[in-house]
Amino acid sequence: MSPFSAPVRRHALRAALLLAAVLVWTACPPAFANGLPGPGLWPSVTAAGLFCGACLLPSPQKTEKMDGRRRHEARMMMFSGMLWIVLLVPAGCFVATFLAGLCACRSAGCSLKESLLLPALLCLLLQVGVVHLLQWPLPTGILPAMLSAN
Repeated sequence: MSPFSAPVRRHALRAALLLAAVLVWTACPPAFANGLPGPGLWPSVTAAGLFCGACLLPSPQKTEKMDGRRRHEARMMMFSGMLWIVLLVPAGCFVATFLAGLCACRSAGCSLKESLLLPALLCLLLQVGVVHLLQWPLPTGILPAMLSAN
């Protein structure tokens, strides 16, 4: 048995997420120093995500009895993140993003049409926003490089 009750653990997690968000925000360089997004953009987005995660954390009363469906959804979302990490180097950013997004959408209960459309739109936004507008190359992966060499 844990010495801390569920509400204390939940508030401690919320406080840790808020502290992490503040630390990331204070440590990152300005995101729009020269008018264009710079090296501080990603840490700023990460800090905003941590802050939103802390604010959206459900109350302990709602999460004490998590049913099997919610546990399955949580596991599949974690699997989607791990799938993206594992596929990023061998398959490239776009393939990894599409497959991880497809897995996440299906586990969240989206229809097959939505599950195909949302990751495709995310890949399109990455291509337009990062590759064309910011002119930052994204990882292409080992497999596409090997296939194009033949």
